[in-house]
Amino acid sequence: MASELELKLAATPEKINKIRELDFPGAESQSPWQTQRLNNTYFDTENFKLREMAIGMRIRQIGDKYIQTVKSSGKAIGGLHQRNEDEIELQSNELDITQITEPYLQILIEEANEEDGEFKPSFNTNFDRTSCLLTFSDSTKIEVSLDIGQITADEHSVEICEVELELYEGSAEYLFAIGRYLIKELDLTLYNASKARRGYSLCEKLPPDYYRMQVTELSQGIESELAFEQICFSALKHWQYYELFLNKENAHSAVLEMYRALIYLHHMYMVFGGLIPRQATLDLRNNWGWLAEAMRPIVDAAKHKRYLMRYLKQKADWDLVEEQQKKIESEVKQAIEEFKSLLATPRYNLMMLNMSQWLYFKEWRDFIPEKEQDNLKTPIIDFARKQLEHMLKELKRDLGPKVELSPREYFKLIAKIRRALDTGLFFGGLFDSQKRLAYRKPWVDILDGIRELQMNDYIFELQLETHQKDEVEEWLNIRNQPILEAVAQTRKAAFKSNPYWN
Repeated sequence: MASELELKLAATPEKINKIRELDFPGAESQSPWQTQRLNNTYFDTENFKLREMAIGMRIRQIGDKYIQTVKSSGKAIGGLHQRNEDEIELQSNELDITQITEPYLQILIEEANEEDGEFKPSFNTNFDRTSCLLTFSDSTKIEVSLDIGQITADEHSVEICEVELELYEGSAEYLFAIGRYLIKELDLTLYNASKARRGYSLCEKLPPDYYRMQVTELSQGIESELAFEQICFSALKHWQYYELFLNKENAHSAVLEMYRALIYLHHMYMVFGGLIPRQATLDLRNNWGWLAEAMRPIVDAAKHKRYLMRYLKQKADWDLVEEQQKKIESEVKQAIEEFKSLLATPRYNLMMLNMSQWLYFKEWRDFIPEKEQDNLKTPIIDFARKQLEHMLKELKRDLGPKVELSPREYFKLIAKIRRALDTGLFFGGLFDSQKRLAYRKPWVDILDGIRELQMNDYIFELQLETHQKDEVEEWLNIRNQPILEAVAQTRKAAFKSNPYWN
């Protein structure tokens, strides 16, 4: 089965024209630019079974040729796309799934056909592709393709204007180097959404999917390094998935999900610090910290908006709520636009490209002494148990049944509890899911209780503007007392539970 490695970047027609005039640095030779028309029809079942299975199937017409391609979704990080594919030339534009030669893809296609019926055209991607081939001193070959056209489905359409760099053979280092050059010279931005995904987004019968961070599915025998990569990819996939919703009505929710992925990555770097040296992740952590600062006003606004709506249900103080909501909506709108502008900057796009390179070449190995690199090959299960046990000891020290905590002291422990819960997502797939969920529940309840205390604290500060301090303090104490008692009881229950990893 063939494997392709591509880097995709968004452009404009003006920048496409400039690229045609470039002398690409490092290239020893460049073939003449050639343009051809590519008309593509993507197929799926009535209920989009292939999309559910993360499979793409199309027929591409190039002149008199018809090429059937089946692709797995693979990985798409920082504009870098890695996929497996099966390709065969057909005699006509009629789909022929019997021609699929790759066994695994063949099984999936047949399964989709049996479960959901025949394959029908779902959308089209038709565009002009202007390409040239770059050859480097070590015989590395990279195709540069400039695509301009349209994606159409159900009377809806979006424009195509992008650059694809595909590694034909040789070293991927040149792929990243050309990508960096185009970002720096022409302010191009990385494109993580394939044409197929954009096509599916236009299909009226297919509502968008919204999902939350889930436990990473790992086998107990998986090597520690590979487990680290899979956990990292799951977070980056979540980030990039919601990045594509920033121009839609639910942009605020998309930012919150992106922030969730960012926190997940931050926790991952901390938990894997004993395996992947912190020095190896320093630049990454600094850059994610920069993004976190830009996102924090949006995240705080969402939290405050949620507090206000819950407060309104408890006490009909509509004037207070309405005034604050208007203020929040105005601040959020501006903050989201600023955040979207940030994602178009060279700094952000170079950061994501460097992240792709860091993962592709496993650059953390450069920071690990050779004699210690065998630790990367050990099964993840022992490392997972060690990290889960260490996390539990920290929680017992700070949240044990005999520890008395004020609301403000609870607030300081939110980050630690969230890290503990994420550690469970990192490694929970190694253990019994029912035991894991039962063990996790009281900790989720504890975190919810602390957030309830945070809400009361926020409303307390607001009410000080219009009420007497003594009156508001009495309100706060009445509100907090049952929550503090419930959290204390839940803490006792949490520490009585048998850890699912033992």
